[in-house]
Amino acid sequence: MATMIAADCINCGACEPECPNNAISQGDPIFKIDPLLCTECVGFHDYEACAAVCPVDVCITDPNNIETEEVLLARVKQLHPETDFSQNLQSRFRKGEGAAAAKPAASEAKPAAPAAAAAPAAAPLAKAAAPVARPAVQAAAPKPAPVKAPPRPKKTFPNELPGSFEEVSTQYQSGGSLSHGLGKAIVILAQPILGALPHNVKKRLELAVASPLFTSAGSTAANILHNFVLYPLICMVVATMVKGPQIIFSNAINSWVLIGILVAVVEGLWRMRKGIFGVKPADEIEFPASVYGAPLGGIVAPLVAKYGGLLRDLPIPVDGFYSKGFVDKLERERRYGNVYTLEDRGGAFLLKMEFPRWMPDIGVAKKPQLPEELPDYDYDLALQDGQLIVKAKCTDEQVRKISSSVGAFPPEFTTAIPLRDRVIGFAHHFGNKLLQVILLKDKGSHWGRSYR
Repeated sequence: MATMIAADCINCGACEPECPNNAISQGDPIFKIDPLLCTECVGFHDYEACAAVCPVDVCITDPNNIETEEVLLARVKQLHPETDFSQNLQSRFRKGEGAAAAKPAASEAKPAAPAAAAAPAAAPLAKAAAPVARPAVQAAAPKPAPVKAPPRPKKTFPNELPGSFEEVSTQYQSGGSLSHGLGKAIVILAQPILGALPHNVKKRLELAVASPLFTSAGSTAANILHNFVLYPLICMVVATMVKGPQIIFSNAINSWVLIGILVAVVEGLWRMRKGIFGVKPADEIEFPASVYGAPLGGIVAPLVAKYGGLLRDLPIPVDGFYSKGFVDKLERERRYGNVYTLEDRGGAFLLKMEFPRWMPDIGVAKKPQLPEELPDYDYDLALQDGQLIVKAKCTDEQVRKISSSVGAFPPEFTTAIPLRDRVIGFAHHFGNKLLQVILLKDKGSHWGRSYR
């Protein structure tokens, strides 16, 4: 085992579910890697999965415990006796060897020269014809396209309402009061001030308003410009309190105004640093609060929770291993049933849950034989003890057989979603790997009366 977790570990837990050998566990005080289980992902990946997802790069090489590929391969065969690693072996020790191995194979396939080529006159012709007779190297077989399954029959569950999802949901189109009318207008007009809020509060406002006129990035930019006026004014007020009113009419006030502008510049650069220096898209940047944003957030956050309607936002994957890795982390959360939103629409709740979409890069021999897109999961819904229980599982036997032996790829999940109000029934719709459930509260709706 040449991989260890350094003392700078932040205990984010991103590495633990990625290990195909379950070698990572919570230690005291940081996560640790069991050297008897670690194989540096030989057999599964051509990289070390824990190092790939670590946001602070603390999964590093242990210089005091270096092991060869042969030792690691023997260990992984012992840990996974049911898996055949003889073909398409994944190993960081063998990166780039595929192309090199193809050349000797092609040269060995060259046919022998015919007997007639022994004649001196025919020899040059035979040499010239030899390259033409050489068989081409066979291209890798394309991945199978996902089979379009016929539409599944609509599932029904206990406590399901007689009406369809579309029929029931049209009765509860509105979320909180911030999604329309005066509340929405106030939020849009006040964004130069609301842009000072912490990032999570701005994102909740963005989802509650549901308008391109208010975004987290746009409101932050408006607030930074606003602060170029606000901070110099604050400095002028401080100067008046310290030096007296007469300073307003003297050249000395210019120094105070300059201080306010410099504070606005420094704060603006710090808040936009991930976009300026990290070159990230605006919709993936976390914009910090301004100096006065944190106390303002303490006032606005309860109002957003009360009038915004959104009770649960999508989880934000741990940052670090970026680009393709960022997408993989969100997909990993789907496999655990964690990617869902819950919205309060007054007389009903609206749940939207994303199901797993893509086959993970599991690095086993049968991976090239599997489609890129995962087949639809089967699911069950139940109301129990003030919760909506969602149970989902992959029914494809080939996928389940592989996923049962690979870490961070469970073939099924169960998610319990707490509901703060009593629910009398629900209607649901599933399509394009998105489960939508409208749950009616016990508050005198005509659906509730007819159902009971």
